[in-house]
Amino acid sequence: MPRTTVLTVIVVLYLSTAAPLAGQYRFDHWTADNGLPQNSVRDIVQTKDGYLWFTTFDGLVRFDGVRFTVFNKSNSPGIASNRFVSLFEDRFGDLWATLETGEAVRRHEGRFTTYSKAHGLPGDPVQKLTGDSQGNVIIYYQDLSLTNELRLTPA
Repeated sequence: MPRTTVLTVIVVLYLSTAAPLAGQYRFDHWTADNGLPQNSVRDIVQTKDGYLWFTTFDGLVRFDGVRFTVFNKSNSPGIASNRFVSLFEDRFGDLWATLETGEAVRRHEGRFTTYSKAHGLPGDPVQKLTGDSQGNVIIYYQDLSLTNELRLTPA
């Protein structure tokens, strides 16, 4: 068989097997035109109940697959600022978010509570938000060259 015929057969076989795989994926692009409060998203988490949550500098956003619902300081009691940075869902299903100011916001049973310096948080910029095996929420703060850790035990 000539070399070009072999190459043609290989390309046809490759394309015939790759085409069905490409059809399995879908890419959606969401913007403020679709309901986001702004086009910049800082973090994304999918919670156990299936919602996608986004942090923006204009509110916390929940997406149910069809519509966006924006939670911010003007429409949601317990939220102190609209400038959200990171997200974490704890093992109890509570959603935790950090604010640019170093505060933490907890969504528990549909209600928001902001934890601040008055609750013992240092108020420094947050490096990371995560949890441990005991169910504590861990907030890592960046303070100059030291990384500080703060553990919150949900009540």
